[in-house]
Amino acid sequence: MLIWGSGGDVVQLGNAGEAHCAICEKDRPFKNILSYRYAHLWYLFSWVTEKTYATVCDVCGRGTRHDSKQFEEKLGKSPIPFYRRFGGLVLLGLIAVAIVFGIVASNQSNARETTLIAQPQVGDLYVVDLEKLVPGGFDGHAYGVMRVASINGQQISLQVPNVGYSKLTGASRDLSSKARDESYYVAEQIQLPISQLQQLHGSGEIHDVSRN
Repeated sequence: MLIWGSGGDVVQLGNAGEAHCAICEKDRPFKNILSYRYAHLWYLFSWVTEKTYATVCDVCGRGTRHDSKQFEEKLGKSPIPFYRRFGGLVLLGLIAVAIVFGIVASNQSNARETTLIAQPQVGDLYVVDLEKLVPGGFDGHAYGVMRVASINGQQISLQVPNVGYSKLTGASRDLSSKARDESYYVAEQIQLPISQLQQLHGSGEIHDVSRN
C-alpha cells in the first residue's frame, strides 16, 4: 500500500542580535530560523518541497526573509537533515538497483532456458501459448503446460494438457504441481523439430521452462 504524505519543521539557527521590531514598535531580540516543508513516501523517503530562511522577532515572530541560496552559502551547509533532503533520491536509487537486478536475473533465466530448449530431456515442462501449438484445441486463446514425452533425434513429442487458462499465471501455477502428474495430459501428442521449439522460445511463445 502506498503511504503518501507531507510535513514540515522549523529549525532554530541562533540569535541574530537586537533590533527595532516594526510590529512590536520596540527593540526586541531577533533570531535566524529556517522553516521547510517536505513530502514523503512510507515516512522514510522524503524530499524538500519548500524552504524559507528568515530573521524574525523573538516575540511576535515577524521579520525579514532571505534568499535561500545566499543564506545557505553563509551557513556552509544545509541545516535540513540528510534524510529529509535526499530520501527521495535514496528511493530512486533502490528502484534503479531493483531494476538492474531484475534485468540481470531475467537474462540469466533466458540463458538457462535457451540451453534447456536446445538440449531437451524427457519430462521437461514448457509453459506455452497453446494457440500456437494446438490451434483451436481450446475454447479461445489459452496458456498451458506441455511435457516432453519422447525425443527421437531432432524430433520431439509433447504431451497436450487437458486444461488451458486465459491468463499466463494459471499455467505458471500448474508448472510446479498439477503438471507433473500423468492425469494432467490427454492422450494426444504433437511432434515438432527441436529447431522449431527454439524458434517458439525465441519469439516468446514458450514462456517458461522447468526441469526436475
